[in-house]
Amino acid sequence: RDGFSVTVYEARPALAGNARTFDWDGFANASSDTTDASGVVKSCVSVTAWPPILYKNYEALLKTLGIETTPMPLSWFLVSKVPGREGTLWGADATFDEAAERNTLRASFGQDFARYARANKFIATVTDIFTGASTFRRGDAPSMYANHAGLGLLNPFNVVPLYAVARSFGVSAEWWDVVFTPYYTASFLVDELRPFPAVFGPIIEQQIPLLPTPDNAVREPSALRGPHDCRLTTCVTWKRAGAGIREVFRRLVEHADEVLLDTRVLTVDVLDDGSKRILDDRDGVRTFDRVIFACPCNAIPNMIRGHSTAIERTVLDAPVYADDFHPAAGHMHAVMHSDASVIDERFREDVLRRGSNYVEVTRLDDGSINIENQYNFGVQTPGPGVYDLPLTEKPVMLISHALGPGKSIDATKIRGGGNHARAHPLYSPWNVAAQLSLRLCQGRDGLYYCGNWTTPGNCHDMSLLSGFLCAAAIGAAYPFPDDKDAHKDFHRLNDLMGVVG
Repeated sequence: RDGFSVTVYEARPALAGNARTFDWDGFANASSDTTDASGVVKSCVSVTAWPPILYKNYEALLKTLGIETTPMPLSWFLVSKVPGREGTLWGADATFDEAAERNTLRASFGQDFARYARANKFIATVTDIFTGASTFRRGDAPSMYANHAGLGLLNPFNVVPLYAVARSFGVSAEWWDVVFTPYYTASFLVDELRPFPAVFGPIIEQQIPLLPTPDNAVREPSALRGPHDCRLTTCVTWKRAGAGIREVFRRLVEHADEVLLDTRVLTVDVLDDGSKRILDDRDGVRTFDRVIFACPCNAIPNMIRGHSTAIERTVLDAPVYADDFHPAAGHMHAVMHSDASVIDERFREDVLRRGSNYVEVTRLDDGSINIENQYNFGVQTPGPGVYDLPLTEKPVMLISHALGPGKSIDATKIRGGGNHARAHPLYSPWNVAAQLSLRLCQGRDGLYYCGNWTTPGNCHDMSLLSGFLCAAAIGAAYPFPDDKDAHKDFHRLNDLMGVVG
């Protein structure tokens, strides 16, 4: 809208990058914004919800595009089958009843939960002191981008792992392995969380709390979902589910000069006059003034190999992804299916009615922990024709990752598959250091870099803002100047990325 001529290359057959969708049939009798005339629901796959209080720029974008949202009833259910630590946990329910065998992990790990709460409070207090949140920034809206404000860059919790702080407060390694890691693996699809910087601990408690309060969760009886129904109240999702996220990307590029789908860039050459010549895998050759890379970092050196410097090669090779730990298995591979037998029979009906995720934790023969995660899109698709339908009127909608030992999915009930390779950078001080080093390369010879790996985290709002910053460096105006808090986050991320001078 600022008058630039834009061409978009998308290597996949459809726009949306890592924000993928899946079509579920079997809804012919449903009436819903998420269901088309043939009874098909388009759900999300890996990106399903976000907290609007923190995603200010993404919320501003949706408002500008006219994309509606709706509350997401997130409610993780975790069952531990680890010998000596058997039990259950509803993440959105702070209560427990050992006699009724309900939420028993909150009782057996009671001291660990209390110690983790104290550790998080200590981290938040120290961070507030360094960033001035309780003094000169008092009254600022909560932000994911303010940890470097004031003297924030000197905060040791930017690099000290949350695991180390929790352990120093007396939290047991068992609690970390049986409760914390499985609970957040189900959210981040990353099962190595020990490097997770401590400064992020209070932030994830704002989004997906392990310590629910009346401010971020609700527990109330429901005629449809039973007497102990509970859910987080922190997050929203697209009202039209997967159709909504597709519409966001369609609207973002509707005024582009060209959108080249299923077209992979092979080389980007910087010519003597400073222009950039792009060769794609369809033998297309085009010339541009500026190029913005919005793809995994490891793909970029292959495209600029004849032009990159030693600094660029070093920085682009530095980020670590979740699949660097489990490249062939685990949470990088998803199976979409309708086989409810993968959920323990004792909890099956309850989880299918109200659990957004089913997480099963087991100890393998080699002593390691396996974290099985089932996304339940019968809950995570909260349109009136899906979430509120009785189980008898909708198909089972599960997406499985890392099945536990001895379990399998009925092949006749498998609907499809997915792969999350190179989609989830690891949350670690190493990756934060790599992100900060990227300023040494941004804009050199008109080449810019955006996407999740260029930011301190991995989420819609950060990825979107990184793209806004690259566009601003080229000359485009910030799109939401009247939204004071969103504009602050734009400048705060720029402080870290160093894109706009």
